[in-house]
Amino acid sequence: MRVYPFIKPDAAAILDVGCNVGALVGELLRRHPNAFVAGVEINAAALEVARRNHPKADLRHSGAENIPFPEATFDVVTCVEVLEHLPASLRPAAFQEMRRVLKPGGRLLMTVPHAGWFDWLDSNNVRYRLPGLYRTLVGRGRRDANYDAKGRTVEWHHHFTLAELESLVGPGWRWHAVQRGGLFLYPLMDWLSWPFYRMGLIENPVRLFFERVGGWDYDVDFGSASYGILIALERRKDGAPTVPFNAASR
Repeated sequence: MRVYPFIKPDAAAILDVGCNVGALVGELLRRHPNAFVAGVEINAAALEVARRNHPKADLRHSGAENIPFPEATFDVVTCVEVLEHLPASLRPAAFQEMRRVLKPGGRLLMTVPHAGWFDWLDSNNVRYRLPGLYRTLVGRGRRDANYDAKGRTVEWHHHFTLAELESLVGPGWRWHAVQRGGLFLYPLMDWLSWPFYRMGLIENPVRLFFERVGGWDYDVDFGSASYGILIALERRKDGAPTVPFNAASR
């Protein structure tokens, strides 16, 4: 469930779509010091943090459906826990844009929540499942104002099936790999981490412990019951049909 094993050491240009405060961007800069590393992020406040932390990266204010880079710029595009934040109407366009900026043979590495046994535990959906309680305890989340500025709203955190992802990707891809991971501990650690995020205690040792426990859970493949899913796609030449994932490997 990690994107790094799918990134070739000689990748010269890497884009992180939905880079947030730049955690993955920083790791990509460390692992690929000679590569051109870029990112796009719709949350302006998060983007400013990323720019301060990683001045060597080319970070731009944009959504996944309108990526401000030329065609065939990147060897790798990562999109980690982002697609579920887009309105359903924009998801096909996001795939088209990520394919457009990839070089032929380049890879898209994406993780999203999976429609597994415990998708109902997703803490991001409390605002919709328990709106009264959410308004009382939280009022407005920290992301809301940034989404307002783009004319968007915080979306229901959708959990995808593999079949849904296959229907969204569109033409011109070759499916390279599918991995699943996480079950119960990953969403539970997210719930326990929330108060620390709310108080700005991101580096608190207790919260970091929760993160490690969630990571251990996420590294275990629980099959169709899993909480998360990773897909790796390769861009084919324009006009080529999509080569589907091997059904025997599901």
